[in-house]
Amino acid sequence: MKKLDFLPRLESLRGVAALIVVGYHASHRLSGGLVYNWFDSFAWHVLTAVANGTGAVVIFFVLSGFVLARSLESNSDPVRFLRNRVFRLFPAAMAVVALLTTLHWQFGFFVGYEASFDPLDVILNMLMIRSDINGVMWSVTVECAATPLILLSAWLYLKHGERPLWGLIAVLVALSSWGPYVHLLGGFTNLTPLYAFVVGVLMHFQGARFAKWIRPGLETSAGIAAMTVFCFCGTRTQSALILLLECWSAATLIVLIAQYPAMGVFKPLDFTPVRFYGRISYSFYLLHPLGVEFAFRISKPLAINAFGVPLSITLILYTIFSILLTTPTAYLAWRFIEMPCIRYGRRLGRKNAALLAS
Repeated sequence: MKKLDFLPRLESLRGVAALIVVGYHASHRLSGGLVYNWFDSFAWHVLTAVANGTGAVVIFFVLSGFVLARSLESNSDPVRFLRNRVFRLFPAAMAVVALLTTLHWQFGFFVGYEASFDPLDVILNMLMIRSDINGVMWSVTVECAATPLILLSAWLYLKHGERPLWGLIAVLVALSSWGPYVHLLGGFTNLTPLYAFVVGVLMHFQGARFAKWIRPGLETSAGIAAMTVFCFCGTRTQSALILLLECWSAATLIVLIAQYPAMGVFKPLDFTPVRFYGRISYSFYLLHPLGVEFAFRISKPLAINAFGVPLSITLILYTIFSILLTTPTAYLAWRFIEMPCIRYGRRLGRKNAALLAS
């Protein structure tokens, strides 16, 4: 076992992806707004391209594979790995489902569309078998389903090298256009980008070699190209091919961040606010539909737009307001639910190890 250094810029990248998802959902709420001139139209299209919410979720997936492969290389114990995943993913998600259930029972409040809030449905949502109460949790359901896949991928690499991972990626990419596979888990879940987790594992183990493919001095150009592809994909229908391009973009950015820590183009990831959103990104992602919904009801952005404010400016203001409304609750969830549960899971692991050693 070996201890691998923490990469703070990768955590910051997760925070940026969470903020992008807010812009994505805000832009969907404003899709019927009024565009006043050519510049407003141009700015709107640029903003919606940057707010590539599906691409941001693909970043989450590749990051998970990359970071968890690092964890498994440090300690390959599968029991420890699975226990930590349970205490990492479930407590905050269960708390958010409980919050939304309480708001619905007391005030009839819901996000997205009104799902069933019967006790059985609530339990299934808490266990992330379903994700209709909080639609964005479909990606967390896929994360749970991908946990054994990540474990298998890391084991295959450590035992047999990279070739089995390429084969696994090829199989999953081939399946990504097959409807029964894509919707296998039901509801909002989409298994098309499942291969992104395996790509993340491969990027951890072979990232240094892949980085050498970039000619010296062209690292910044490669990073800009990856971000350009990400934004281009935000303007397209999310097909299997577009998701594959988003996966390439995410993998390129992650390898560059990990292998070239001095790159100036990634300097904003070191800013304190970006680091902050990186730390709270999981709770922020789970809770942002509440912020988007409350911001819509309070600020009435469509009315503001109809009054004469350009649609692009309305989107910026609405997104910022949604972020500000989400942040305090997300911080509290991170501080008093996520972190205590993560620490408890680690203590439990140390206690079990001590018992086995005695």
